[in-house]
Amino acid sequence: MPRKKRSPSRKSRRAPSRGFILGIVVVLTGVAVLVARTRAPMTSHPIPPASATEEETAKPIVIDSDWDRFRLRMQSEYLRTIGASDRAALLRLTSRTLRGSLEAIGIDRARIEERGAGALLSKGRKNAPAAAEADAHAPIQWHIQAPRRASLFRINDALTQGMEVLGGNVIRGVERPAPLAGVLLDLTLGYGRQPTHKIIVEPSEAVADRGAQLALIVTDLDRKSASLYRAFLRSPVPFSLALRPDKPEVVSIGREMRGAGHETLLQLPMEPKGYPRVDPGKDAILLDLSRIEIEDRIARCLTAVGPVQGVVSRLGGAALNDPDVMRAVLDEVKRRDLPFIDAHGSGATVVDEIGEETGAQTLVVGAALDGNYFGSATGVRTRLKELIQSAVQHGSLIVTMTPSPLVLSVLEEDLPKLKAQGVEIVPVSKLAL
Repeated sequence: MPRKKRSPSRKSRRAPSRGFILGIVVVLTGVAVLVARTRAPMTSHPIPPASATEEETAKPIVIDSDWDRFRLRMQSEYLRTIGASDRAALLRLTSRTLRGSLEAIGIDRARIEERGAGALLSKGRKNAPAAAEADAHAPIQWHIQAPRRASLFRINDALTQGMEVLGGNVIRGVERPAPLAGVLLDLTLGYGRQPTHKIIVEPSEAVADRGAQLALIVTDLDRKSASLYRAFLRSPVPFSLALRPDKPEVVSIGREMRGAGHETLLQLPMEPKGYPRVDPGKDAILLDLSRIEIEDRIARCLTAVGPVQGVVSRLGGAALNDPDVMRAVLDEVKRRDLPFIDAHGSGATVVDEIGEETGAQTLVVGAALDGNYFGSATGVRTRLKELIQSAVQHGSLIVTMTPSPLVLSVLEEDLPKLKAQGVEIVPVSKLAL
């Protein structure tokens, strides 16, 4: 008779599921492949620190997930144990991770100045031989310029977390008086007691706070100078173009500018002081108009220029100070979901007050950049520096700008430098968000 199969014993252990085993195999295989691909060739003699050229070509490491943390920790552990003789690879991995941590809080690589070992000690402390000796053995020395209002605690925390991901630590960290003013952060980072990075974070007036925004409103641009018009049309500078409804070809100019990616605004004519001697032009918003007439004139002006992202005043010294007129204007632009930019110049107006009352979005032009006043690029950059300082102080600044090939060329040339300083040139409507 055939033998009956023995039923499984209650005490028998349950075999691991196939999915669980497969998961372990996949993880181990991935780690092995990753280590094999990222491991640099081993050498039998000490390797000097990565050169500046190598550092510049190595992209910062961005940590977006737990897998990124696990992968970096495995790489670091491997380079500190099995690949211990490849010191340069560990330094590159550490530098890339720290740069990624700094970029996550708004400090990009342009602010990091790398110097030779011991170079930073000439500015350092006296009567601290043990700390100086440890710093002198850190093969990578960084000097970082940060905005005056930057949080040293936040920078310290970002660097500390970057090292912890790699299995490293802060060997030494102190705050001390900066050479010029304020307080600087003095860090020595590494693994155990073995330093890899000596980092000085120093506040500087030359560096803008992250988020400082500069909005440029270009006025009076037309096709009289074809070359100047084409230069603005093709410019990478993200300016906003104010369009006058009484100018010829305004519709086609607006269409071309929007097609090139530039923002357009309605330059709304408004009654100035000295009216009627000073004529604001056709369909201007005057003090003796009714609410319905004001609404009709705004509608006609908008139709004349085409789609816009906001309304900016033209002249208007009288109208901008009349509560009834501004209440009607702001109610209408709010109904159309458009911000209103007060560009009257010096002196107070009721725009902000009525804007709060009506709930309309209001902005104020804070400065002007007139190309007719500058005879050289140096003069433009001097004025631009003043505007940047004001933007940093207030967080943002709106500037009106007359068309000028000199000013435009300086702006285009200095765009990367401004970005490195933390200053962003934005369309004016972005400030109304």
